[in-house]
Amino acid sequence: MKRSKYVVLKLAIWFSSITSGLRLTDTHNGLRVFNRHVAETMQITLPDMSHASEILEIIANKQYRYKEVPVTIEYTDYSRSKGQSIMNAVNIGFDMLLRKIVK
Repeated sequence: MKRSKYVVLKLAIWFSSITSGLRLTDTHNGLRVFNRHVAETMQITLPDMSHASEILEIIANKQYRYKEVPVTIEYTDYSRSKGQSIMNAVNIGFDMLLRKIVK
């Protein structure tokens, strides 16, 4: 992982901790597991990759139990070439801040 992306990832983790109140080490790896009740009652409204931060906020607000389980992410040549734009992090931050303001 490029250093710039690593720094942005760490900032995203910090930002998610601030906005959700949950202290996690990896907030955007994409792996989530829910029981049926949580899955059926969760109302996700934010677009694109912002849903990952919204899910954390919902978990905190509804006081759902959660557990962080370590995962290993293996980047392939394909995934590295495809990549995710650093602008995605900016968009997620904007979506979350706008959500806080509108509430």
